[in-house]
Amino acid sequence: MSWTPPTLETDRLVLRAVTEADAEAVFAACSNPTVTRFLLFETHGTLDDSLAFVRDYAPANYAEMIPDPFAITLHHDAEPRLLGAIGCHWVSQPHRTMELGYWLAEHLWGRGLATEAARAVLAFVFRNYPVERIQARVIDGNPASGRVLQKVGFRLEGRHRSVFFRHGTFVDAEMYSILRGEWSE
Repeated sequence: MSWTPPTLETDRLVLRAVTEADAEAVFAACSNPTVTRFLLFETHGTLDDSLAFVRDYAPANYAEMIPDPFAITLHHDAEPRLLGAIGCHWVSQPHRTMELGYWLAEHLWGRGLATEAARAVLAFVFRNYPVERIQARVIDGNPASGRVLQKVGFRLEGRHRSVFFRHGTFVDAEMYSILRGEWSE
């Protein structure tokens, strides 16, 4: 039997494994260039792009017991539809460093849902993985993401100049991190 991340529940959210049935919901969110503007993957142009996420990316990570991605769904939905994704992947296992990443459908921005999801995933990762450091990078122009990280205890470490090549140009990113000793649930 293959591993999948457990279901995590918060007051408003259910975080669960991504499945192939989520492809259309992924496409609905990730075909919006406003959603993908500050992400490391391109805007999904076709359903095939979203199928690659649910058929290839998620299962490959789960096969390695990597808690990325969790589907973000609303607790009160009768049929919990994926509205975003969040997870942590290894940057360096020998150095016990993971990286947090997340995205949310645009109509749900500004409600504190990313913060709530991040808090749940961080608690899970710090309890279940031998990680000392969790980092996150925020591409310039996305202060809302930096606020999410600060609300869950991340500290701004500095700026990485021209760290990503996006849409034909190099962009800077801010590096945030939280250490095991700084985390409190």
